[in-house]
Amino acid sequence: MKIMKNKLALIVLASTFVSGCSTTFVEQIMEKDYQSFYLRGVFTWWEADENYRIEKVNGNLYKATVKLIADGQPYDFKFADENYTPGYDCGSPTGTAGKVLTVGKTAKSSCENPGGNFQFTPNETGAYDFFIDFTHDQSPVVYIEKA
Repeated sequence: MKIMKNKLALIVLASTFVSGCSTTFVEQIMEKDYQSFYLRGVFTWWEADENYRIEKVNGNLYKATVKLIADGQPYDFKFADENYTPGYDCGSPTGTAGKVLTVGKTAKSSCENPGGNFQFTPNETGAYDFFIDFTHDQSPVVYIEKA
């Protein structure tokens, strides 16, 4: 009886190890579908709105354009897929209050474990391009430019 329990424990341990390795291997060979991301925020009611689906600029750089009103209020935002799937939910890696961005300022993002949203308060009313650069997949870079 004791030998059977030991064998069973060994089988469970081995299968856990093997399945863990295969999952990591599969994740490494699969590429993310970056065009499944949306710019989501207060301006979209946090919905995955087709008007704010990111589009490829070049390489691993993507953007979405938003018309914003400069009323002194910050706009919270992040990049995420339709379901906020883990690994596809990119926000500020630090703090739940969000990371404040200004035009031209870059910030690192976390898609695996976002700590909060980003915030942007426009100085003037107009269209703004929100960029996310996935060149470094584990730590994408986010920034905003006037459109």
